[in-house]
Amino acid sequence: MIRVMKISKPFIQVLTVMLMFVTQIQAQNNTGKEQKREQMKQLLEGKEYIFIAQSAYTASGSMIQLTSEYFLKVKGDSLESHLPFFGVAFSAPFSSTVSPLSFISSDFDYSMVGNKKGRFDVTIRLNKPEDPNILNLSVSSGGYADLRVISTNRQAMSFYGELQPLKSR
Repeated sequence: MIRVMKISKPFIQVLTVMLMFVTQIQAQNNTGKEQKREQMKQLLEGKEYIFIAQSAYTASGSMIQLTSEYFLKVKGDSLESHLPFFGVAFSAPFSSTVSPLSFISSDFDYSMVGNKKGRFDVTIRLNKPEDPNILNLSVSSGGYADLRVISTNRQAMSFYGELQPLKSR
């Protein structure tokens, strides 16, 4: 024999209030996420940001925590990179003491697309025949980012860090 449990009216009222509260909190969280995503989209489209690298990943899979400030700065039509290189160079200048990933350029193509998971993918293609030639930046709506540096004459490198507006620095 199946027993049916009688539910009291106050219990139903409390349950209803709790359900409404949880629904409201979730709606606020979704609104906050959308606002952050929109802010990040505007930052990337405006090309006024700095990527601060916190760790580097070599082609062999080793992770290196970065203790100095390394960055990739995009400011309108100029690009400044001060990133370290750890890996194998297939050809390099004879007595270079500067990282091949430290440079300033104003000759590059910039494209950005958003994906369904809320991330933005930025591709920066340098038009000079020097290394590196492609920088791929994948950014979350919260500002955390992965930067993949692809070179012709060197192993690829990846960096993990955070994206910030230039105005706050």
